[in-house]
Amino acid sequence: MATPYPEAAPASGAPGGKTSFMNLDSNVGAMLCYIANFLCCLGVVLAIVFLFTEKENRFVKFHAVQSLFLAALQIAVGIVIGILGLILSLALNAFDLSWVAWILILGLRFILLIVFLALWIMGGIKAYGGQWYKLPIIGEFAWKTVNK
Repeated sequence: MATPYPEAAPASGAPGGKTSFMNLDSNVGAMLCYIANFLCCLGVVLAIVFLFTEKENRFVKFHAVQSLFLAALQIAVGIVIGILGLILSLALNAFDLSWVAWILILGLRFILLIVFLALWIMGGIKAYGGQWYKLPIIGEFAWKTVNK
C-alpha cells in the first residue's frame, strides 16, 4: 500500500506483516494501540510494548507512537482544563458564582471528551485500514520519531 507522505515506508512496514508481540496482523496491532484505550488504558500498555518490540515494522511503531502522543496530549489538556477550572472557580467565588465555573468547565470537558473519542476511533479505523494517517498536530511528531 502506498503512503501519501514523501518518505517511503519499507516493505516490512506494510500492513500485511505480523507483529513481533503476539503475532498479530500489523493493522490489528496498530488499531489496538488506539481502540484498546477504551479498556482501562490497555492501548497505552500495548503501544509501549509495540514501541519496544517492533524493530522492523514501522507501520505498527508509527501508530504506537502516535497513540502515545495522543494519550499524553489528552492528559496534558485535562490538567490545563483542571487548572483553568480552579482559577475560574476561585475568581467567580467572590461573586458566589462558582457554580457557573463548574458548569462551564464541565461543558468544556464534555466537548473535549467527544473530540478525543473521535480521534481515538478515527486513529483506530485508519490503522485497521492500513493507512499511514497522521492525526492533526501530533502526527508529524510521531512520523519524525519513527523515521529518525
